[in-house]
Amino acid sequence: GMFATDDEDGDFLSPAGGAKLASLFGLDQAANQGNESFQYTAPKQPRKSSANSGPPTQKTAPPTNSPAVLFATAVHAYRYVNGQYVKQGKLGAAVLGNHSAKEYKILLYVSQQKQVTAARIHSGFVLTVQPSNYCTFYDDLRQNWSLMFESEKAATDFCKEVCLAKVNCSGALDSVLIQDLVLGEGQAVENGDSLEVAYSGWLLQNNTIGQMFDSNLNKDKLLRLKLGAGKVIKGWEEGMLNMRKGGKRLMVIPPSLAYGSQGVASRIPPDSTLVFEAEIRRVKFAKDGSSRDSAAPSPAPSVESLAPTELNQALSTNPDATKAKLISRMAKMGQPMLPFITGPASSPSQPDSTSALLPVTMATANPQPMMPGALHAFQVDLTNGCCNSTLNKPLTSSMMPQLTVTSSFQPVSQMYPTQTVSYQGTGDVTSFLMTEARQHNTEIRLAVGKVADKLDHLSSKVDTLLQGSVSSGLSNISMETAMIMHNIQRIIQENECLKKEVFEKSSRIEEQNRKIGELINQNQRYVEQSNQLMEQRNDSLKNRSEQSQARILQAEQDKARLTEELASSTARVSELQLELSSQQQKAAALQSKLSSALQDSQQRSTHVTTLEAQILELKETADRVQSQHKMEKQKRKELELKLNNMEEELQDMKTEKDSLERVSNSHFSGVAGEV
Repeated sequence: GMFATDDEDGDFLSPAGGAKLASLFGLDQAANQGNESFQYTAPKQPRKSSANSGPPTQKTAPPTNSPAVLFATAVHAYRYVNGQYVKQGKLGAAVLGNHSAKEYKILLYVSQQKQVTAARIHSGFVLTVQPSNYCTFYDDLRQNWSLMFESEKAATDFCKEVCLAKVNCSGALDSVLIQDLVLGEGQAVENGDSLEVAYSGWLLQNNTIGQMFDSNLNKDKLLRLKLGAGKVIKGWEEGMLNMRKGGKRLMVIPPSLAYGSQGVASRIPPDSTLVFEAEIRRVKFAKDGSSRDSAAPSPAPSVESLAPTELNQALSTNPDATKAKLISRMAKMGQPMLPFITGPASSPSQPDSTSALLPVTMATANPQPMMPGALHAFQVDLTNGCCNSTLNKPLTSSMMPQLTVTSSFQPVSQMYPTQTVSYQGTGDVTSFLMTEARQHNTEIRLAVGKVADKLDHLSSKVDTLLQGSVSSGLSNISMETAMIMHNIQRIIQENECLKKEVFEKSSRIEEQNRKIGELINQNQRYVEQSNQLMEQRNDSLKNRSEQSQARILQAEQDKARLTEELASSTARVSELQLELSSQQQKAAALQSKLSSALQDSQQRSTHVTTLEAQILELKETADRVQSQHKMEKQKRKELELKLNNMEEELQDMKTEKDSLERVSNSHFSGVAGEV
């Protein structure tokens, strides 16, 4: 394909494109310069949106009819073809917008001159966020695309710009417009669930995110709310529905679901549209009552999810409220219940939620102070109510030496000190021990009550004695005095027995408190060990998750590579099939030629056989001719011999003739001479 090779990616990133498009991919991480080098068509930009979470730098320009680049970044694009995503290589993804015409779109491109696809953004446009920085959408041709961003920040900024484009193109909002930025995990939250949320809020100004009016990101406490309770503005509760723990969401809330025409003094103008980015850190579901903490530590943990070490710290930071809560629990020890089972609203101190999130008609109510503890009241009753109110009356001088019960009875309040044991355990054994301690306290109260009743009876008798002393005789006085002294001695002895019993029971209470402390320390050690094991398990799970993500990424890369190889192999197979068909055609032609050649061969073989027969005949004829030739040659030789002989004879005869002629000539010449 045209995005298959790395060389083409290198060309995509080269600055020689002529349109300055490629240079933005090195600048998209800058604060305010990532969009300046991307000029799609317009010579000027109406605005530029900052990639930071804070208020962006506003920059106005004369309105134009050409779209401006609101956000741009590099992505790995995948197109859905035939039931699977096919990698299209590294592309540029930009959000373009024309605020005056209210037209916005997503553009995927290789360069300014080479666009891949576009998708118009409207109020019903859906950008689906997926894990691992993936987003999917449908373009104008109803073709599904999946984009993998290089970082979570790039993905969230892209989703924010798409959400703002949906807001700007739809005119006046009548409901909350939401856009997920990070998906989160677990089940979705519903009405009745309790949340702890980190958030930031901005005003929607000049078609973009404007001034920040509220945030708790830099504060020690998260926002705690219960969905459906009406503690925050209505748009928040609608926008937070179906979120998951760890998820982030951008919510654009119209004035009708926020602060309306009233606004908030010096912070939110009237009829303001608000933009919130919210992240759920903790969730406590109302259905199953289970609370799950996020992996990141929270600055303000709730009482429901505190570990023992954190609870110990909470007791030291707020001892009065915790002690009062512990005493109120001790008052209920007769009931079968588990310690510290409280609802979401029973936290000792609700965080100071920002006034910008409260409804307009709701004022922030301070928590009421706790009632003084029952043990403090018990001490006051012992020292003041029982002893001082009854024994501080004037007595006769003869009775003063015997009435040393006041000084001997005063230490009872010190024998039962106020219990400030930091209670942390949440088990049946601890509940049983504290129930036993309450029973001992009740017995001590009953014993002290008996002493107080007897002292009251003695005081009434003394008053009667003082009133009747004028009319009574000395004998009656002495007899009554002896009886009273006898009663006082008996009461003192009973008081000593009761003091001893109180001391024994106090020692038993101290022993049980010591056992409770040991159990609490043991429970704390177990909880710390459990926390360490959970941390180790979380670390191992995190490592396994990272390894799994790395393997998934490697598998995706391998899948993309194998997809490219499959495409090239398919093309090669098609080429080979074409070659095979041409070769088959050639083979058919050669086969026909071969058959014709075989026919010719058969004809020629028959012709050869006839020729061979003729050759045999010719050989026989040749043999005969050769034999005849030999015979003729022999005859010729013989004739040549004869001829040679005859020539020799002829020569001899010529020589003889010559000699004869010479002889005859000489003879004739001699004869002539003679004549």
